Amino acid sequence: MARIIKENIITSIDIGTTKICVLVGKKIGDHIEIIGIGKAPSSGLKKGVVVDIAKTTQAIHYAVKEAEMMAGIKIDTACIGISGSHISALTSSGVIAIKNDIIKPHDVTNVLDAAQAISIEQGYQILHVLPQYFVINGKDRIQDPVGMHAVRLEVQVHIITGAVASVNNLLHCCQAIGITVHDIILEQLASAAAVLSDDEIELGVGMLDIGGGTSDLALYKNNAVQHTMVLPVAGNHVTQDIAIGFRVMKKEAERIKKEYGLACLSLMEEEKLLEVEMMHGNDLHVVRLSDLVRIIEFRMKELFMLVRNEIKKNNMHHIMTNGLVLTGGGSLMNGAQHLAETIFDCPVRIGKPRVFFDLLETLQSPLYATGYGLLLYVLHNEKKIMKQMHDGPMMQRIVERMKSWVADFF
Repeated sequence: MARIIKENIITSIDIGTTKICVLVGKKIGDHIEIIGIGKAPSSGLKKGVVVDIAKTTQAIHYAVKEAEMMAGIKIDTACIGISGSHISALTSSGVIAIKNDIIKPHDVTNVLDAAQAISIEQGYQILHVLPQYFVINGKDRIQDPVGMHAVRLEVQVHIITGAVASVNNLLHCCQAIGITVHDIILEQLASAAAVLSDDEIELGVGMLDIGGGTSDLALYKNNAVQHTMVLPVAGNHVTQDIAIGFRVMKKEAERIKKEYGLACLSLMEEEKLLEVEMMHGNDLHVVRLSDLVRIIEFRMKELFMLVRNEIKKNNMHHIMTNGLVLTGGGSLMNGAQHLAETIFDCPVRIGKPRVFFDLLETLQSPLYATGYGLLLYVLHNEKKIMKQMHDGPMMQRIVERMKSWVADFF
């Protein structure tokens, strides 16, 4: 989430499956200086969706209090980022006739309305309709058709849908600790703002944010989102595989993953024997490093193959002119970049937040990509957000903001 308060202070709260992260930032010109951080383990979400209101509320409360103590401010308003397995997307198109020869703004509105005349699942709603390109008279692809002569206008759009119930659950968790929600942001967009360059977004790039419960894919070109997808494979699945394979507690599995984890067996320099604590009691067991690496590599390869197949199915490999950017906590796995380069056959880099003020060096980590990106979103859209704070009931404002995620962002 992100929050605006007086004296150029804004706050972001990233509600993840494994962690809650709060960043308090001070606006300095067009940049943000971080003045407070709060973190807490998260156990009330599954695959990015709230499954335990009480646990999620408590975790947010702990993280917010820690950030408040460090920054010396009171957090009482916020905007939340959203992801999760309920977010989905599809491509659609629409066409209209132009009556007066010249395309007017209302013609663009009408053709976008035609493109979103689709059937969606009950309990879901269209959150945003993103124009990818317009076509005039069946020939020329353009980005802005207003003012041009035409008899026929077509559009291809990227439509994002989501479950209203999931949004309401996040709002409830925030309200329970006295935080008013004023904006909601698709987390892929936040991460992209933090780790992608303007040239990458214009010329074409893929971004994969590997979180705890889900991995968020977004493809960009021509300063627009061309494709998005939330995948149900992420860091927690690697931990669970290790726990099952070695018959250890998840906490122990997470420890050895972080301490010895490697995503590519070919990069292992030498065999090692590792002592792990067994499921019951304090008995120790010896396992081979190579067995650990095989477990990790299998799951990471599955994730990357799912992404590759999604790109191939949609014939979008050509969009990734500048390759793929990995971010999120899962990208910190040793060997993940090498494995991704092998599978995608393109340049891969680790995306770290482009923090302009390095008071807190730990911020320059993929772990903080979403949280820092949320701050940037609020900074870039401050006037719109401030106006919407006074435009009707909160849920109505949130729904309207959800409909304009992508168009407002870049």
